[in-house]
Amino acid sequence: MNGLDRQSHSFLRFVFLMVLCGILYLPPLYRIPFFDKGEPREALEVQSLVTGGNWLFPLKTGGDIPSKPPLFHWAGALFSLIWGETNEATVRFPSAFFATLGVLMLYLFGRKLFDTRVAFLAGVILATTLIYQKQAVEARVDMTLSFFVAATLIIFYALYQGWLPTSLGFYGFYLILGVSVLAKGPVGLVLPGMTVAIFLVVRKRWDFFAKLCFHKGVLLALGVGLLWYGIALFQGGEAFFGRQILKENLARFFVYGEGGTGHQKPIYYYLPYLFSGGLPWSLFLPFIIIDGLKNKSFFEEGSLFLVLWSVVVFGFFSLAAGKRADYLLPLYPALALLTARWIRTEREFAIGKRIGLSLVAGLCLLSGAVLAAVFFWILWDPNLLHLPSGLARLLKPKDELKLLLLETTFKQPGWVFLSCLGGAILLWLLAAWDFFQLRVRRAALKLSMISILSWLLAEGIFMQAIADARSYRNFMKEVNRVVAQGGNLYLYGGGFDSSSVFFYHGGVIPDLNESPLAVTDRLRSGKDRIIMSEQGWRQIQSLDEHLSLRVIKSVGTGPEGDAPLVLVSAVAEPNL
Repeated sequence: MNGLDRQSHSFLRFVFLMVLCGILYLPPLYRIPFFDKGEPREALEVQSLVTGGNWLFPLKTGGDIPSKPPLFHWAGALFSLIWGETNEATVRFPSAFFATLGVLMLYLFGRKLFDTRVAFLAGVILATTLIYQKQAVEARVDMTLSFFVAATLIIFYALYQGWLPTSLGFYGFYLILGVSVLAKGPVGLVLPGMTVAIFLVVRKRWDFFAKLCFHKGVLLALGVGLLWYGIALFQGGEAFFGRQILKENLARFFVYGEGGTGHQKPIYYYLPYLFSGGLPWSLFLPFIIIDGLKNKSFFEEGSLFLVLWSVVVFGFFSLAAGKRADYLLPLYPALALLTARWIRTEREFAIGKRIGLSLVAGLCLLSGAVLAAVFFWILWDPNLLHLPSGLARLLKPKDELKLLLLETTFKQPGWVFLSCLGGAILLWLLAAWDFFQLRVRRAALKLSMISILSWLLAEGIFMQAIADARSYRNFMKEVNRVVAQGGNLYLYGGGFDSSSVFFYHGGVIPDLNESPLAVTDRLRSGKDRIIMSEQGWRQIQSLDEHLSLRVIKSVGTGPEGDAPLVLVSAVAEPNL
């Protein structure tokens, strides 16, 4: 193959990865409404910027101090301004955008580090890794952080190997390093800084270490991060210092117990999530670790850099007091390249490895068998699939709702669902056969197809059903239509998360800090419309059984699945 043909094939692979990311990440952006607590809170900051907020120090709607630096929110506001409105798609788009850039960047890096085929497979692996897919379609800051951490480390290694011109390359490295701080705080500096430092120490490259430490670009990196923190501290004062510096950074990492933040977990918390978040590709992880230690392939310069990248991220977050499974996201680009290299280069299978691959084949066979049982059960009598009442009582409302929606999906399957389920069964069985035959490359192809099909099935059918059952979007559309006809709108009582209510209304709704009796008097006046929980409405009704008011009831039950809302007014309205 001549040089022109190689360039053509490389370009086609690049385009394929771009199209793959578009197919996986773009459809859920708008179709699925906000239905949890996290996304609407980030969306409120974006909405605040678009509606004239302070771009240097964006506040949440209502004036609350934000918990994260504004890089993600700046991107969301920019896309919202370009699109002409702020909605789920424009708020989530930065995650999909940076996820796609991350896949393409990993492909280009992998070509230089290994070869085109390994790089292409690594791009497919990263794009179809479960946690990466999930974060690519959510309005959270984690994908932004992951991209800039990866970009910083890749630029460093390119400078280390002499692939980039050192004159501008070092300044580019420090600029991206500084921008990383604006993604999620000091962790954007700590993760790549620790990885680079440990790598250079292990390689005994003291000359390069000194060059990095005393380069003028250090001032650029510190300036970008500290400039924003200085402005934010000046404008936010003690409230900002307490929220972002103390609580979100120092306490989240160092403080356990009562004085710490939420999400406190034991040090081993991430071990199962490393595998579950990396599915289906984490099936290869034990083989990669064993081979790397046995054959010392981990100590080759390129692989060593990727291993240290992964270990630093995993170790850092394991030592932190506050933990969430999504925090591991920055390590998966490195794991994708290590996995792709093992799949492409592995040819010898000793007895132990054969047994291991046979166990993986058994897992694939079991997965296919379980799906086949569900498939034929649905065709035979879907009504036999039901959630036992005893089990339902043990679940949280939101988990019970998920299982009930899954049960409903099985009982009313469409041809798309059955076709996807049948395709998944066939692919799992073919993957099992390939693993039994020690054909890991062919098995990897089946796993990528399984991941794509499962993702489209889960997001297109199951997650859509969950979102529709828990989101307040349709309810707030009706509320906005009613309020546009006149009258004052208020929020009353607690027991529900108001973030998505504010977002879909387009701003903060005044909260009534009044007694139930005073609220009843307001309703009698006929001038006010009040959003409250169904439980709060029943309390109001109990005060006056003859109160002749009607309500609009929400279908959505809120993030926890236990908080349907009502709009109460003196004007009779149809139920939503």
